[in-house]
Amino acid sequence: MRTQYSYTVVDAHSAGTPARVVTGGVAPAPGATVAEQREYLMTHRDDIRKFLMYEPRGNAQMSGSILVRPCNEAADIGIVFIETGGWLTMCGAGTIGAATVVVETGMVPVVEPVTTVVFDTPAGLVTAQVEVAGGVVQGVTIENVPSFLFAADVAVEVPGYGSVSVDIAYGGNFYAIVPAKEFGLAVVPEHSARLAEVGRLVRDAVDAAVEVFDPATGAKSRIPDVLLTHETPEADGAYRVMVFFGEAGVDRSPGGTGTSARMAQRYGKGQQKLGEKYVQESIIGSQFEGTLVRTEQLGDREAVVPTIRGRALITAMSTFVLDPDDPFPEGFGVGYASDATPRAAD
Repeated sequence: MRTQYSYTVVDAHSAGTPARVVTGGVAPAPGATVAEQREYLMTHRDDIRKFLMYEPRGNAQMSGSILVRPCNEAADIGIVFIETGGWLTMCGAGTIGAATVVVETGMVPVVEPVTTVVFDTPAGLVTAQVEVAGGVVQGVTIENVPSFLFAADVAVEVPGYGSVSVDIAYGGNFYAIVPAKEFGLAVVPEHSARLAEVGRLVRDAVDAAVEVFDPATGAKSRIPDVLLTHETPEADGAYRVMVFFGEAGVDRSPGGTGTSARMAQRYGKGQQKLGEKYVQESIIGSQFEGTLVRTEQLGDREAVVPTIRGRALITAMSTFVLDPDDPFPEGFGVGYASDATPRAAD
């Protein structure tokens, strides 16, 4: 077998969403911080993301992470996050997945009943409390980065729908948050295709109209995700949402950074208090449980520090290889990966 390069990965799913953890094969990236490593990889090695996220090795819903060198001495592991739509600064579901992988594969010393793993992410330090019984992870609680309501009731022009009011909140990534009913839709699987269409329209409209800056680095950022919400709780008190990402992504999980952003939005609007439990439910019915544990000052903003609890399960351990004759060295995606470049013909 001939291979041009290979990557070792451990696949998991976190509340239903893929969490592909790259454990080997990526050359160390330069950078004094994990954010700088992300910037280098994003600029010089985006082929890795495409290779592992796009078809035939991935799909439109694929997401994952790459374990990298930690730069903060308080951290155990460095991590950057990838998906079909690009490189994220933070991913809650991905962190829950990565925490499960590093514990169950013995990459960190395991202590029962709780193993603490500190991740150095582009957004800052994220601590995972991993519940372990008999060597098996039962659940993961992460303390996410400070989150905040950036702007409320922002009017944007959405093609085909006119002026729509959205909130913008940060939970490790920026989110546009809007009720699905504004578009005559419900957060149910049978509406998923139309929700994705609306999500892309809202994301593009908000991203073009609103300027945001990464609170960790101060660099100009973007609004990559949309949270389409159902405002009335389910019978068990959970609030159902759909997270749209990339060009066609319908998150199967409730979204870790999305849950953080939603709680920050609710706190900013006086709808949630510190210490109050909030349960966010995905379009497939999986749940994350969140709590706001304290406030912090983030520049001139009051931010809240959220915790998110969920569970991930390992599904595969693989080595992905590239045959030198493969005509799609960066993979491909029908309708969502126009930037993938086929190999030039001889």
